[in-house]
Formats: sequence, structure tokens, C-alpha cells
Amino acid sequence: MNCSAVYPEILHKDTRGWVGQSEGRGTLDIILSCSITVFLCIWTSVCVNVPSPEPGVPAVLRDRWYMFCLGLLGPEFIVLLAAGQYCNAKASVRAFKAAKCSEWTMKHGFFADMGGVHLQVSTLESFPINSKQLLFLVNRGHTPYPDISKTTITDKNKRDGLAKFISTTQMFWFTVSTISRPIKRYAMTTLETTTLAYILCAFTALFFWRHKPMDFHGPIVIECQAALEEIVDHKGHNAADPYHFTPLDFVSRQEWIGNRLWVYYVNLLRKLRIIHVFQQTRPVRRISLFDFPPPDRFMLFFMLGLTSTYTGIFVAGWNFHFPSYSEKILWRTCSLGTTIIVLIGGLFELIIIFREYRPQREPFHSSVDPFIEIEAITPPIRAHLLPKPPETCLETMLQQARNVTPNRDPHYDVPIRSLLFTTPICAMYCIFRLFILVEDAISLRELPASAFAVIAWPTYLPHL
Repeated sequence: MNCSAVYPEILHKDTRGWVGQSEGRGTLDIILSCSITVFLCIWTSVCVNVPSPEPGVPAVLRDRWYMFCLGLLGPEFIVLLAAGQYCNAKASVRAFKAAKCSEWTMKHGFFADMGGVHLQVSTLESFPINSKQLLFLVNRGHTPYPDISKTTITDKNKRDGLAKFISTTQMFWFTVSTISRPIKRYAMTTLETTTLAYILCAFTALFFWRHKPMDFHGPIVIECQAALEEIVDHKGHNAADPYHFTPLDFVSRQEWIGNRLWVYYVNLLRKLRIIHVFQQTRPVRRISLFDFPPPDRFMLFFMLGLTSTYTGIFVAGWNFHFPSYSEKILWRTCSLGTTIIVLIGGLFELIIIFREYRPQREPFHSSVDPFIEIEAITPPIRAHLLPKPPETCLETMLQQARNVTPNRDPHYDVPIRSLLFTTPICAMYCIFRLFILVEDAISLRELPASAFAVIAWPTYLPHL
């Protein structure tokens, strides 16, 4: 007999500790259901970039593991990455269409921007070029339009349709079954609430990455018909001059404030020996896995709304049962705090972007990259900006504070006022998120009895 149908008041007043397998569901059932769903959410939704030609399959698995870890700690960052790449691919389609290359599709744009196309010059090893750099070379006659069909990309695509179908079905079923519990007045757990937040981010990332090839193991190499000295733009920037990543840096550096802050804090963690430092060769053989392209204006506001919704899901647990009153207060503080931080921090960064950066998106036709600081718009005639030597001790301290990259790449300078505002709220956000993850686990030690009740779905399905 299902006691939830006979004694519903008992389920809402009593609490239980660890519950084994029964007619309803046990504690282990809740843990396994949420864990499997979260794993499928992240593992099947992430799309990594093309590795360098040498490592091959192990590099793809390593990159997927890195993306999985990021998705586990901050799924909203995966969505931001996917949204920026989607905007880049969409802009590339418009630009190639304007250049009378109508064969270029979203799939081509993603493929190029993930490092699927390498340029081979006589004096260097091949290096990746993105869609903007490829169009630059084609327009100037340095290389012909590459014969890369959608079929070629599809044949090399390792996306597993069955795995995606299974994960999508599991996410949909978990969402329906979980949000149905309050309708039946059955208790939800904080772990299930967190899983719903992961599902929201996973569905959004899957939408933005629906055209992106998955687990592509090798780039397509095209030959450059010109020497580096001959590759010059209308401002005189020369591919033979020093560079940070590839000789074509001057074509498409798009270091907006979001990517600058990401690089800043990652390098700060590297200096503290918290994360591993990888040696980088020049030119690079692959496009960085965590290179966040700048979203367009609409996408910035969309991401602010999505992230607010993501953090707002935790606020939905405001009146959940917690083993102690202190945990309830901490949950309310952390869930509401993350939402407030996202709203205030997001609006602050949007103000910086629209006031000091170029908000219009012209990544293929403009001579100036979007979101580049005004004082950095007129660089010397080089493939990259050179750091301006500080003149006073104060300028030296400020320069060291706003740029912690190993080579002091001025493209990664972060405004001091942005650091003063962003650093403390990022620290608070991480603390709040950490507590939510910890509470998801420790709150399982005491749950309402109704949390173990199972909805009798057959009674809601048509049957004879």
C-alpha cells in the first residue's frame, strides 16, 4: 500500500534520516537520480575545441574533463562560452555571405572558430585561424576559399546522437517529475533543486551548440600562398612582426571585459599554484578551450536574464525543510546573495561595456575589434600591442595590479575600478555557491517523509 495516499498528513510532518529501498524511493535513489542527470547534463552538452595535430584523442578526453569540471562548478560559464561562440558563428555567416561565399554555414563558422582550420606557411608550423582571419586571407587573395563542405565536417563529427537523445530524455523526465512534486505537495530536496539549475544551463548550451561539431580529432590544413611579410592590413599591421598567439593576431583580437576578467583570475590562481601552468608555444597549435568570445548586445542581456533565473532557482528552496535553523538561514542568505550579485555585478559590467567599449558587433568588417578599450584603439604598427612602460612607481603598481599575465599582454589589461568591484563579489559568489553544493549533500541526513513519496504516474496516463 502507498501510505502517501492514505496518510498524507504524516508525510508532511515527519522527517526521516537515511531511507533504504522501499515502495517509494530511498535516499540512494535521490542521490543516483540527481548525480546521473547532472553528469549527463554536462558531459553530453559540452563541445571542446579541436586539439593540436599531435596529441589526438587523449587531448580531446582531457579537454572534455576540463570542461566537465567547469560545468560542475559553474554551469553558467559554459552557457556564456556557448553563447559567445554562437554569436561569432552567426556573424561569420553574414560576413561570408557579404563576400559572396554563400556556402559558408553556421557549422563552418563553429568549425573554424574551434580551431578546425590550420594555416600552413613556409617558415612556421601550422597554426589555427578563426573565421574572421580566414575571410581576411581570402579577401586579400593570400589563400583561396577552402573547399570544406558540410559533409566533410559532418563525417569527422563524433557527436553521438543516441547519447544526446538519452541525456535529453533523462533531463526532460527529471524536470517533469521534480516540478510535479510541489503540485502533489510532496517535498523536494535541495539536491533536486540544484539539478534543475544544471538542466536549465545544459538545455541552453545544447541550443547554442547545436551546430557545433563535437570531438573533432584533427584540423584541416590549408596552404598560405603569401609570405608573412606580405600579409598586411590597411593600417599596416604586419603578420611578420612579434605576436602573442599567432601571426594573425592583429586581425581578430576580441578581448572584451568578460574574457579579460576570466584570464586575470585564472592567471592569479596560477601564480598562487592553485591550478597547473601549461607551457605555451608560439605560434599556438590550438585555440584556447576557455577563450570567451564577446556576445552581442542582445545576448548580453539574455545572459543576464538567464543567469538571474539560474540563481533564482536556488531561491525557490526558501521554505524547504533543513536539518537545522542555521542551515535554513545560510541557504536563504546564499541563494538570495547569488541572485543579487548576478544582478548588480552584471549590470555594473554592462555599464562598463557600453561606456568604454564598442558595443556594436562588427567583428568581420570593422578595422577595430569590438570591446577594445578606447585608449588601445590606435596601436603601433605591429601584430600585437606593446606594453607602455610605466613612468612612475604608482603607474608601475597599477600596471602590475591590472595585468597578471606572464608576458603582460596589454590586451588583457583590466580597469582598476572593475577589479575593485568584481573581486570581492566574485569571492562572495564562490563562497555562496560552495555552501549550496555542500548543503545539497549534508541536508540529505534529514528530509521530510514526503520527500520519499513517489508520484503514481500510471493514474495520470490514459489507459483502459
